[in-house]
Amino acid sequence: MSDVERILRIVYDRVEPKEDERQRIRHAVSKMIKRIEEAAFKLNVHVKARVEGSIAKDTWISGDRDIDIFIQLPKEIGLEGLRSIGLKIAKSAAGDKWAERYAEHPYIETELDGFKIDLVPCFMLSDSREALSTVDRTPFHTNYINNSFNDQLRREVRVLKQFMKGIGVYGAEIKIQGFSGYLCELLILHYNSFMNLIGNAANRWKPFSVVIDIERYYSRINEAKSVFHAPLIVVDPVDKRRNVAAALSLDRMCEFIAACRAFLKNPSLHFFYPIEPRTFTAKELIEQFEKRGTDFVFIVTSCPEVVPDILWGQLYKSWRGLKRLLSNWNFNVIDGFVWSDEKDNVVFCFELESASIPGIEKHIGPPISSKEHCDRFLEKHLGSKNLIAGPKIEGDRWIVYLRRKYSNAIALLANEWYMAKLGNLIYKSFSNVLNILLNDQILDFYNFHRDFAISLTKYLRGKLPWLYVSSMA
Repeated sequence: MSDVERILRIVYDRVEPKEDERQRIRHAVSKMIKRIEEAAFKLNVHVKARVEGSIAKDTWISGDRDIDIFIQLPKEIGLEGLRSIGLKIAKSAAGDKWAERYAEHPYIETELDGFKIDLVPCFMLSDSREALSTVDRTPFHTNYINNSFNDQLRREVRVLKQFMKGIGVYGAEIKIQGFSGYLCELLILHYNSFMNLIGNAANRWKPFSVVIDIERYYSRINEAKSVFHAPLIVVDPVDKRRNVAAALSLDRMCEFIAACRAFLKNPSLHFFYPIEPRTFTAKELIEQFEKRGTDFVFIVTSCPEVVPDILWGQLYKSWRGLKRLLSNWNFNVIDGFVWSDEKDNVVFCFELESASIPGIEKHIGPPISSKEHCDRFLEKHLGSKNLIAGPKIEGDRWIVYLRRKYSNAIALLANEWYMAKLGNLIYKSFSNVLNILLNDQILDFYNFHRDFAISLTKYLRGKLPWLYVSSMA
């Protein structure tokens, strides 16, 4: 038996749900569907409740605790009816403890028998072309996969999902921007096995050149490329207008390609189940800061109460806005990241070449040949309270040295944060809670929040998780 065969056999055994897990899920689903039907009967509404997602397609991984149940209502009730009546049924079925969430449409999140269950109202449609949202399209995805799959393909999907989880590219949510479960299923359907996909990705995939069109809606690759503009194009078999890989970022696609190459070169179980590197101690963290010779600025604020996809959209937008603010004031941002526990805390981290820059800056004016512009330049700067030196001529241009308004990044952020292009929810958070910390001032927070410590350690190490495999070989 080869190393790859041995590894895959171990993974097959771990990811395959056991019969007792299946029984518990069947019991929870049956109980919840009965509640939904009873709630709909009381409202005299005809509904169909059906399981969707990986549970319905039997492509879920052992240990998964999430169940999606869709409440299909007649399309005649319209969007307003879908939201009001659908949510009323979902809330009644959910019991006492539930939370209203919002994606494309509002839905209800609850728990039952240890499982997290999403109750999602949608329309009862006969044709996927009538779908108004991803939610409405989901039942057609389930039907397509179930009509196309056998047990072997389901096993291959489970292995692929675990591989993608291990290398950190699984999940189409905004936080990750990786491969969705449905995308994994279509890739296996197209390539027929995990190893065939790995080989093709490693040797043939190139960003913006791969087009997978299982139903052959488009006669030529360039025709599909003219419709979709994305690193990877996988045409939805139930809707030719949709790219299933639209949420996949260029970074995640390239990480997958690189990990496939590394796995073929040096197969290891650690691609599927990576060893989490230990976090730095407080002393080691300070040593890391000193070793890099840079400054770390941390902005700690409260976390808005909102679903993860909306939260991370706001966080990424705000991180980019704050980075632009720092850059516009001449602070050189090397890199950084944003972290949140999605409940209480948010931390924006920026690694700067230096949090302090000289108190003056050189400002280059117009060439001497442009009389009108020279007159305006001199008029503007002569007698200015910010003028340190000049105006004088250097080469053929006027120059001045001006006092910076901010020579310290902490002061800039404390006083001008509202000038950054922030998400509106983060703007509100900053208005209520704003702690700006420099370097080792983050230690108390670091020691108290392990998940943040893991994220900061990963950033400082800067190594993709599967690259540790080569050092362990």
